[in-house]
Amino acid sequence: MPVGIKLKLEKIDQMKSLLRFAAIAAVVLTVGMTTIFAQRAKPKTAEPKAPDYSIGALKVLSYSSTSGKLEDVFPEGGEPRSFFNDLDTSLFIWVFVNGEKGTFEAGRMANVVVTEGKKVVATRNVQIGIPNDDGLYIVPVFVYGPLCDEVKITAKLTGQKTASLKTVKVPFLCGE
Repeated sequence: MPVGIKLKLEKIDQMKSLLRFAAIAAVVLTVGMTTIFAQRAKPKTAEPKAPDYSIGALKVLSYSSTSGKLEDVFPEGGEPRSFFNDLDTSLFIWVFVNGEKGTFEAGRMANVVVTEGKKVVATRNVQIGIPNDDGLYIVPVFVYGPLCDEVKITAKLTGQKTASLKTVKVPFLCGE
């Protein structure tokens, strides 16, 4: 092979080696920089904009399928109602959530669990919406009768620093 062609081939081999080295160096540099910046860039946790909400009250109304009437189970200044062999009675529950009016925080949930004895008869897990001008958001729950054992209603707020919890019990009994 003539000397001129041999020198050109050696230069081409040197250029290929240099390009290969530059490509490998670029890949290593890119991977290294990505790793460094990925470790530095930690996502910031969102600070809640509104103060924590709380459960103000649980209002429990009995609904009679026979009369179509709603009556307060815990009347102000009166004795709490109890139910014995009331097979046509269902419950309508209002969970009053107190919060700063007009605020909203994604992920704040109201969880309501209703048990009859040891059996869960209703659950409701809802995103809390925007409190009204009075600072209230109301979560409704309807529990179908007949109910024949003590009913326990537990409402809990989650998705905020302080969980709020309220529980009430309504006596039901069936038998002779």
